[in-house]
Amino acid sequence: MIVTITLNPAFDHLLFLPEISLGKLNRAISTLRMPGGKGINVASSLAVLGEEVVTTGFLGGQGSRTFEGSLRKIGVTTSFTYIDQEIRTDFYIIEEKENRQSLLIEEGVSIERRYLNSFKANFERLLPSAKLVEIGGSLPKGTTPDFIKELILSANKKKVKVVLNLRESILKECLDSASLFIVCPDVRETCCVFGEDLRNSASRPKAAQELLNKGAEIVILKYGDLGYFVAKKDEVWEGEVEVGGSNVIMLGVRDGLLAGFIHNYIKTNNIGEALKFGLGAALSTSRSKMNYLNSKEQAEELCLMANVRKIA
Repeated sequence: MIVTITLNPAFDHLLFLPEISLGKLNRAISTLRMPGGKGINVASSLAVLGEEVVTTGFLGGQGSRTFEGSLRKIGVTTSFTYIDQEIRTDFYIIEEKENRQSLLIEEGVSIERRYLNSFKANFERLLPSAKLVEIGGSLPKGTTPDFIKELILSANKKKVKVVLNLRESILKECLDSASLFIVCPDVRETCCVFGEDLRNSASRPKAAQELLNKGAEIVILKYGDLGYFVAKKDEVWEGEVEVGGSNVIMLGVRDGLLAGFIHNYIKTNNIGEALKFGLGAALSTSRSKMNYLNSKEQAEELCLMANVRKIA
């Protein structure tokens, strides 16, 4: 069983328009609303790939039933800690005429100590059945990176592999003192990790080595729409695939890559094959209006389009 954690989940509300006229009335042609958050997206793609997956975090308000129901329909088991406040909404605006996509993120609510304690107790109950824990997304108000460190150390004690899918500012506080299976920094707001610009090919090995030195077994770095650098201590790969077309939606694509990589690697133990399949899963996600991939079969087909090479 794989457990994914999203401490600050959200409804992803997609708005499709020809284009935005700032300061004026804009009418959406169509809309779509679905459960979201990085751990939620990873869980959804893992479920589509046939993995047994449980997703957890904090959930509250009138939308909780809809949120959980949508996840269960695609095979995700839910085990949330319930709070007395409404879940947040993030808005993803797709301008079809301009082929431009914008994400508006709501901050979310503050989590009280009693809910943090309840979550940790529930997490401890899930660990004995888990083979891997993925932690992704932002931190809600009322939590700090120390809370993430507590979860990592709990998993380490049970010898459960940990994947971190977090911003650098949170990652920095969680490294060194823990054993980590995969570190995949969230670089949506910046292309840099530890001051290294990932768009520069000479900078990627430096950033990866820094993370490997701090306890990661595998590092995954994004440097383009669908370009990735993957490193272990004795092995380095790069891969990319053309997104193609004007109707692709990039919401959840990076999480689809991570889910595909995890799914393949735990079976093959081969990072080249895992990267290739992950790129297929990412491309499948970009061709879906949802924040997860269309199907395992499509991912297997599309991964043949990926250009993957061992560079060290």
